[in-house]
Amino acid sequence: MTESEALTVKDYLPLIGVVLGGVLAMVGGFFSNLWLEYRRERKMRETLALAFQGEIEALLEIIAKRGYIEGLRKAKAQTEQTGAIHGYHFRARRKYFSVYEANVGQIGLLRPPLSRFVARFYTQANAILEDMERFEEAEPSKIEPADAIAAYEEVLSIAEDTVAVGGQIVSEIARRYK
Repeated sequence: MTESEALTVKDYLPLIGVVLGGVLAMVGGFFSNLWLEYRRERKMRETLALAFQGEIEALLEIIAKRGYIEGLRKAKAQTEQTGAIHGYHFRARRKYFSVYEANVGQIGLLRPPLSRFVARFYTQANAILEDMERFEEAEPSKIEPADAIAAYEEVLSIAEDTVAVGGQIVSEIARRYK
């Protein structure tokens, strides 16, 4: 390298330093924003999961304390034993799914299998409420006992599965976030 070439490279060192510093600042800014976004989304996911856990735990506790599944079993058994329809009804006049309704568009933030379990739990819970409305509106004198027994079996199957899925959700959230 000649003396004039060495002076030329030396003259560009400040420019190289500025360019390199700019590139490093951009890369650092990008990764900093990426990290902040990751942390924000992680916190949102945790907050959402814990809110669902609280609502689902409360629903499971209400189901157990009020004996909804046992009441359905008893009505089915009495109908089978006597051949006469023994009705069982419960109403949900209040909105028990407020966390779900407020966050239904956010369920995708939950990592699998939680997102799938949460959607399944609430869909089945709504189906149970719909079935209970149908039971309440039905006129027992117009229903065959065998049809009532089949309807009880169906809603019992859904209710038992819903409680099991709710338990899985609560356990999975507790495992991940506590």
